[in-house]
Amino acid sequence: MRRFIAHHIHSVEQLEILLLLHQQPGRAWSSEAVARELRIAPASAAERLEDMVHTRLLRRQGVRPEEYRYGPESMKLDDAVRGLATEYARRRVMIINLIYSKPIDKIRTFADAFRIRKDDDHG
Repeated sequence: MRRFIAHHIHSVEQLEILLLLHQQPGRAWSSEAVARELRIAPASAAERLEDMVHTRLLRRQGVRPEEYRYGPESMKLDDAVRGLATEYARRRVMIINLIYSKPIDKIRTFADAFRIRKDDDHG
């Protein structure tokens, strides 16, 4: 579980999104629906969803608006998510501490500072 968190989970928000989709694997979610359900910013939800598509935890479907489904690429990833969901229900504080105690990936942080993002206000 520690290895899975180290490689796949970068924030509690991301974990909450993953577990939401995991709980309803048959449902397709838009970033707006995820944002409403978890009371987070739609742009943040969209970014986290795309991150998890790239790490092969979720599948993207549809075009404009994109929708996402729980769909790990392997049984190993699915088992890890199931185990994480169980542990998060039992030991929420411990899991949150694991996420926040990860060493800061300085290269990723530096790269994210220069990442070009779509600015919705300037259409």
